[in-house]
Amino acid sequence: MAVVSVCSTKGGVGKTTLVICLADAYARQGGSIAIIDADPNGHVASWRERAGEDCTVDVIAGVTEKAILDRISDAASRYSVVLVDLEGAASQAVTYAIAESDLVLIPSKVSGMDLQEVFRTYEVVQRAEKMLRREIPARVVLTQMSPLQSRVAAHARQEIQSAAIPVLKTEVIQRAAYQSIHFTGTTPAHPDGDPKAKQEVAGVLDELLAVLATQQQAA
Repeated sequence: MAVVSVCSTKGGVGKTTLVICLADAYARQGGSIAIIDADPNGHVASWRERAGEDCTVDVIAGVTEKAILDRISDAASRYSVVLVDLEGAASQAVTYAIAESDLVLIPSKVSGMDLQEVFRTYEVVQRAEKMLRREIPARVVLTQMSPLQSRVAAHARQEIQSAAIPVLKTEVIQRAAYQSIHFTGTTPAHPDGDPKAKQEVAGVLDELLAVLATQQQAA
């Protein structure tokens, strides 16, 4: 019954891959979870076809701007967690989803251009907060990092935090395991998944669940 929207006004930051990894990891822990595929590219639905019978993630595909509010509301009444995979652009559908969210996750690479998009995405969250007159927690996760970018990542983290936007401690390193998901359907949480990638996904998931738990306690 928690809704997490994963969005960025910039494409190519690993948003959909992260959604898939988080959903499969949560499901393999026994959690009830669905992904709302509101990205016109439909990559989540394509992954689900390859994922196999042992995958218990439900995918609600082909969700349009007109239908997204109803789909989120229905899914939130049936699943413990709903992840909303949004298109990589500012749109009304993105605003609608954020308004229905208990948490917004903003993936970002560590380049200067990507950081600008973090601030633009966070502005959308802030506008939704003003409209609804309630807090909508947001977290940035640094993704697709080269192992050699640790120093750059530290600068990026500092710049984001200086704008009062929280950043997850867990960082997602660029690995072949993530790139292969859309071909094989196998995520890091699968028994045959990459152990290092599995640890990263588990770290992100644990941090998100901790934020949601805090929100529920405060409600």
